Amino acid sequence: MIEPATGAPSPAQSPAPGGPREGESLRERTRRAVQSELIDAAQELFAQRGYEAVTVDEIAEAVGISRRSFFRYFGSKEALVLGKYDRQGESFAALLADRPAGEAPWAALRRMFDGVVAYISDPDLAVRAAELDRVIQASETLRAGYLERMERSQRLIVAELVRRERERGAAGAATGHEAADATDGSRALGYAAVVAAAFAAMSAARRLAQEAGLPLGEALDVAMGAVAAIRADDTAV
Repeated sequence: MIEPATGAPSPAQSPAPGGPREGESLRERTRRAVQSELIDAAQELFAQRGYEAVTVDEIAEAVGISRRSFFRYFGSKEALVLGKYDRQGESFAALLADRPAGEAPWAALRRMFDGVVAYISDPDLAVRAAELDRVIQASETLRAGYLERMERSQRLIVAELVRRERERGAAGAATGHEAADATDGSRALGYAAVVAAAFAAMSAARRLAQEAGLPLGEALDVAMGAVAAIRADDTAV
């Protein structure tokens, strides 16, 4: 599974890079912060005792709120698990938006995953991630919810890549070096395949890192480099 993009803090724990989200009220930021605390406390409890043994009351108590208050932030323990991924796409898109304008999409996607690498490379956080993986894979409902959020994340990433290309094209036109014309629809289709390949490379890298004992960052470089090499070979034919 793909962990949130911002390293140790999840998307629910931290707004987009650069501070609070534009237009977000104090009440919304406070709500986001409490959700963050609940997710963090729940993950720690799940890693210590297992998802099934931990109750909503215990999660609420860990952050100093009542059971009734818990349900103001999450409708269920299952919703809390998936809350970790609710804003993942926004976080990934924000990270892409912060990359240099001239950076190639594949290179930008690799750097987008730096937070995931940092998260999984932390031994304590890796234990939490493994327990969450187990919980999600054991539940058909949670697995379906996770996949839905992954699809939503990838759509947001594709939209950001299209925006970046459109801006590069506009800049090129201004300097007399306009890129080949392409509709946003065709761009989106192409980038959807690219983004799916990047996420598949991350999944393969996590398996490789576990099986071969490689650092995740190194395994990801190998996996994404292999995809890039295959594309280069095909282009050369």
